[in-house]
Amino acid sequence: MLLRTVLVSVLCVCVGVSTKDRSCYWRAECQETLFATRTPYDAIRGDIRDWPLLEGCGAISMWALVRHGNRNPGDKDTINMQKLQARIKDEIIEHFDYEMGSSQLCAQDIENFRKWKWNTTMETSQNYLTGIGFEEIYELGSRIRQKYPQLLESQFGVYVRPTYKQRTITSAMAFLQAFNEGNELNLTADEPRERDDVLRPYDNCPQYIDEVKNGYLLNDQLEAFFKTTEYLQVQKSVTERLSLSQTLSVEEIFTLYELCRFHRTWTPEHKSPWCAAFSSSDLQVLEYRDDVRHYYKNAYGSAINAKLGYPVLKNLYESLELAKNGQGKSIVAYFAHDTLLGMVYSALGLYKDGETITAQHRNPYRQWRTSYLTPFSANIMAYLNRCNDGSYRVQIFNNEKPTLLCPLEGCTWDQFASIFQAFTDDNLDFCNLKGMPQVPGNAADFRSQHFALLFLTISIIILRI
Repeated sequence: MLLRTVLVSVLCVCVGVSTKDRSCYWRAECQETLFATRTPYDAIRGDIRDWPLLEGCGAISMWALVRHGNRNPGDKDTINMQKLQARIKDEIIEHFDYEMGSSQLCAQDIENFRKWKWNTTMETSQNYLTGIGFEEIYELGSRIRQKYPQLLESQFGVYVRPTYKQRTITSAMAFLQAFNEGNELNLTADEPRERDDVLRPYDNCPQYIDEVKNGYLLNDQLEAFFKTTEYLQVQKSVTERLSLSQTLSVEEIFTLYELCRFHRTWTPEHKSPWCAAFSSSDLQVLEYRDDVRHYYKNAYGSAINAKLGYPVLKNLYESLELAKNGQGKSIVAYFAHDTLLGMVYSALGLYKDGETITAQHRNPYRQWRTSYLTPFSANIMAYLNRCNDGSYRVQIFNNEKPTLLCPLEGCTWDQFASIFQAFTDDNLDFCNLKGMPQVPGNAADFRSQHFALLFLTISIIILRI
């Protein structure tokens, strides 16, 4: 099923204000806002409230798959960032000469480096949802509540389930808090499952783990990317821009990018001194690395990825079918990760380019662009509408924008079924699940805790950070 949609993007050419041939990130006329899977949701989203309701129809059920909101970096990234900033920050400052202009940065960029301090709390909260992430999801829930208040007034209720990760658990709480406020509904989420073949099917699929996640194709593409002329030019220009005595390694360049894109999302003005290391074109090259990685790890780089998107799409169809028959929930929402969203796009044939994405060739007009597809808080939402003539129409939105799957005017139920009913016949037998151990890590730990209390405590703390 090769359904395609056109991804229209406006590329912002961020031109800095120059003084004595110095680039000045601080006074740049516009800031780059696209940072692949670390892109803030507000940079790309639509607004569900802006789209007209279907004439003569009313929404009776919503189904949503939502990526968690903005989060802290993971363990490895945190360690690498801490080491790199400790090694080069003082050198960047010391090599700036206000009289001779030996640095390509401007004075305010250097002043911002002086003021910047490493946040030690990151070392104990890797991968945790941030206050910004909580707000992203809370505001998404608020917009849905404003647009479709009848869904919360329905007798059929609300069902929300996250994966076992802290960032999805707390995102689910933010979503429900938006519904609970002023309504006194006391909605709670279902407990995450130790093994969840709907939201994390890739965890228990040996074929995926062996052939895709740990396969040679993904690793070969990433290694090839770091050897491209474009990336090596970024390595050279960044080292020169910061006036460092030692050339940064290819790995350190990407760590510096992580410093830039994570920290800029946590400040009110959406700026970070570490982004001063890069030109706009540098950032677009680095953005492409994530596009390549997720293309092979989650999407069209392997047919296995599409198959792993089937279970959650089966759930979508069956949820709306139950609602159509008067037996389903008014709201069903799942909180998962960008990995699953990429698999869903692949299963549906969305954002598929005419040519294979490869490390060696970056097409600036590609459809597969993770900044637009899987930013923080990315989502797919389907609305079942019952019309006055007794018919049903389905609308599907991606990041609060209409899609060609079921456009703004909606699909008929038969049109919707022609796309999604096929997923109900599929299963994960191809994965050879027998003998596969349960999900490792913290799943059991989360289940052993008082779930509701954990939700409430973490949410209140984060909301006030």
